[in-house]
Amino acid sequence: MSGQGGPKAFWEREQGSTLGSVRPPGPAGPRTAPPSRPSSGGAPDPRFGPRPGTGPTGPPARLGGAVAVLVTALLSLVVPLLGLYLGMWFFLLVANLPGIGFGVMAVRRYPDAAEVERYLRYAWACNFAYAALSVVFFVPLMLLAVVILSV
Repeated sequence: MSGQGGPKAFWEREQGSTLGSVRPPGPAGPRTAPPSRPSSGGAPDPRFGPRPGTGPTGPPARLGGAVAVLVTALLSLVVPLLGLYLGMWFFLLVANLPGIGFGVMAVRRYPDAAEVERYLRYAWACNFAYAALSVVFFVPLMLLAVVILSV
């Protein structure tokens, strides 16, 4: 690397200066650094930045994740409703009611990040278990339908 963009030039520049403010002396003579802002002895200006003690103490609660898990749980009702429509009422027995309940609890516990995270885990576990159970029930039902229709 040559000239003004090297690592040595980076570390020798003043804080807040740009590449244009560090130039090797040329025919016009050395360039002076731009005037710096007055500081109060190195202490940060209290008008800028967060005040001490006012920042968040932990990560914010994930309301978007809570809404997503609730929507996913509600969409899982399509399988029992389709089963009911086809006259197979026993599909209502495998409705994802725990997933919906945990999704509602995750949304209702919004300000408390730890509670939202806990109910999110429970709701996603219920949603994935429900998807697996739906496949387990659907495959034998389709095999039964193929056997009945082929006779």
